[in-house]
Amino acid sequence: MPINPFNPYFPAHDDLFANRRKEQELFQRALTASTQSSLPGAWNLAVVGPWGIGKTSLLRRFAWAAQMNDPPVGVVSMTATTATDGFDGFARSLLWRIQRDLTANPRLNEGVRNELAKWEPKVNLGPISVSRRASKELSAESGVDLLYAELSRLWNQHITGRLAAVLIFIDDANNLLEVDAKALLSLRAVFQDLQGHRMTYPLIITGPEDMFEATRDVSEPVTRFFERLPIGPFSRQDTDEAIVEPLKAVNHPLRVLPSAIDAVYARTLGHPYFASFSMRELVNAADILSLSKIDGQFVESHWSLVAERMGEEKFAAEWNQATDGEREVLGFVAQNLPMSQGKRSASALASRLVNKGLLVKRGRGQYALYHPLFAEYVRIHKVDR
Repeated sequence: MPINPFNPYFPAHDDLFANRRKEQELFQRALTASTQSSLPGAWNLAVVGPWGIGKTSLLRRFAWAAQMNDPPVGVVSMTATTATDGFDGFARSLLWRIQRDLTANPRLNEGVRNELAKWEPKVNLGPISVSRRASKELSAESGVDLLYAELSRLWNQHITGRLAAVLIFIDDANNLLEVDAKALLSLRAVFQDLQGHRMTYPLIITGPEDMFEATRDVSEPVTRFFERLPIGPFSRQDTDEAIVEPLKAVNHPLRVLPSAIDAVYARTLGHPYFASFSMRELVNAADILSLSKIDGQFVESHWSLVAERMGEEKFAAEWNQATDGEREVLGFVAQNLPMSQGKRSASALASRLVNKGLLVKRGRGQYALYHPLFAEYVRIHKVDR
């Protein structure tokens, strides 16, 4: 049986990535600006957008493009996690990731990799038995100073004259705010100082749209440090490419007619996760029937199967995480009914649902479920029963 290239739970592989051309062009400009000595220095980017919109896939595409750059650059990629003990723990993890990624990069010639292997971050982790409490009591400044000192040493002793830049990609940077409310400000302090001394370490991060507003007292300087790159749902053309190109990449014989793409786009509104989920189910169904092509009628006739699977794999879990009061509000919003007719404080419940990502605020007192497909699930499976 042919390979089904659609996996909504994993970022797109390089050979399956399609669309986002404007965003890729902007990154190429940023990369050029960061690696040309005649230009003013590093260009830092923050890719922001809601859940499932493709931030991680785009970040990986940027990292792939950077590896192809001429002159050669170093590429370091990591995902921020709440498992670190504050900014200090993150700083140590980042330094070890830099050492690993630079020395393991097969696109750098052996001489460069051998030179980079001479650098080992001087990270004093202390005794293995150190308690979590003790590690948390380390000052935030120590992580900042450690990063600056070690990256300066790496640049001056091993990178100068060998690489044009070292790009550092940090996915889900918003997680750092849960372990240190000023983590983004600390990152800015380190990398702004490095870049100010002509050490080219461009920083590219991802996070939700309100990532910089989460801590108001630090948002303004951090916002000025990054160029914000918001990404939203696919356009109709993007959806076409996201459906057709992966099938071509794995030599799948199925042909998806324009009417089928129209139907998927209309149902998903171009949301990358839901488009990929839909195509996974539709391609599976077409393969079982040994079809060579599918059209809009096929999509509509099989949509109940797609919707059922979405309910089982995603929407049921989201519904279950809501309290009884929150479910009541979700039901009202799904039916376009006033939330005020409920028995509980609608505004407080709506605020909690926004934080959970189940509601989006459209205006003063105006809300919508985060996607029409979830609203359909709520109406059909919960409200009408």
